[in-house]
Amino acid sequence: MTLVMALLLGAASIWVMQSDSGYILLSFNNTTVEMTVWVGILLYLTVTVLGAWLLLLLKWLGDVGGLRRWWTLRRSKQHGSKTAQGLILFADHDWKQASTMLLSGADRSSMPDVNLLFAARAAAENNQINQARMLLEQLKVSHPKAKLLADKALAEMLILEEQLDEAIQLLQPIAASKPGDRGVLRLLSDTYYLMGDWSSLQKLLHDLNYYKAINPSDMKALEQDVYANLLSDFIPNPEFTLQEQKDQADDLWELIPRRLRNDAELICGYFDALQQVNDTDRVQLLLVKTINKRWHPELVERFGQLETSAPEKQLLAAEKWLSDHPEDAVLLVALGRICCQLRFWGKARDYFSVALRLQPSADIYLRLADVHAAMGDQIESHHMYKQGLRVSLGVENK
Repeated sequence: MTLVMALLLGAASIWVMQSDSGYILLSFNNTTVEMTVWVGILLYLTVTVLGAWLLLLLKWLGDVGGLRRWWTLRRSKQHGSKTAQGLILFADHDWKQASTMLLSGADRSSMPDVNLLFAARAAAENNQINQARMLLEQLKVSHPKAKLLADKALAEMLILEEQLDEAIQLLQPIAASKPGDRGVLRLLSDTYYLMGDWSSLQKLLHDLNYYKAINPSDMKALEQDVYANLLSDFIPNPEFTLQEQKDQADDLWELIPRRLRNDAELICGYFDALQQVNDTDRVQLLLVKTINKRWHPELVERFGQLETSAPEKQLLAAEKWLSDHPEDAVLLVALGRICCQLRFWGKARDYFSVALRLQPSADIYLRLADVHAAMGDQIESHHMYKQGLRVSLGVENK
């Protein structure tokens, strides 16, 4: 049915066009063009359709899908290439070229904040601190969301330049507003460490651990450093009573987590702190307990240095260790020193003599010389002094 209607319509159209329906005459200068009305109409429609098609084509070429898009993509690719080249130069530590390349591609880059950030870092590495500051300020103004990154980058530069007070002033407000930011926590930790502000760093340890800002092995080493330095820096308040000073030392020890209290270095630091407040009886119990659990030559040496109210108990404890460590020179020297406190000169001489045979040193010769002098043997005492002097000078004894 549709086909029949199309045939009838086509036949009617041909009949109408063949009938005498007038003509159109176009004249231009000496040129004339004559055509039927129907041919003119058909030509008009053809030109109109072609014009509309050309307009649509030009619009497409100038819009997102055409020349504009092609041009935009080409420019973006060029600037993206500059960003990539700048980052490669940055990785290669070519700071000057990296900064220049990153800045040249920043305006049209798809990641302008990255360009400015790394350009600033490159400038700082090239000792252009003022240039780096300017770029970071530009980054904060043009990209407010990147303010935190810019401030952290500036803090890192200040730390590298050892402008630690300014770094702290910058980082502390950020840490207060963003306590869980691991980058800020690490920067604060580094700054306190370089400043030797162990008290502030100790207060930061909880957050560093809680937010996992540092890997476990580095965290453990940092904790040991912090507490060892707190103990080594301990000075009792001269305005306090002796008991209050002892409490000071105890409070400091209580700050240390229990899992770290068996660490030999920390116990030595606590030993020194207790020595300052004349609480040697307490440290004796701590040393015995720790050494019984695990052998620490350094702690054994400190044990021999103690001057307690009950040196007999010291001697008994140390002699128990001798059965398991009969040839430990450090233990033998400690035993000799305890015997000297008790004025057991014969035993002291024997312990020092065995230690000297195992590990000759000027210190042991000196102690033997003192023991022989105390026993009234001046000749042997002078001989020990002479031998000790030769050892200290690096001259082989005959």
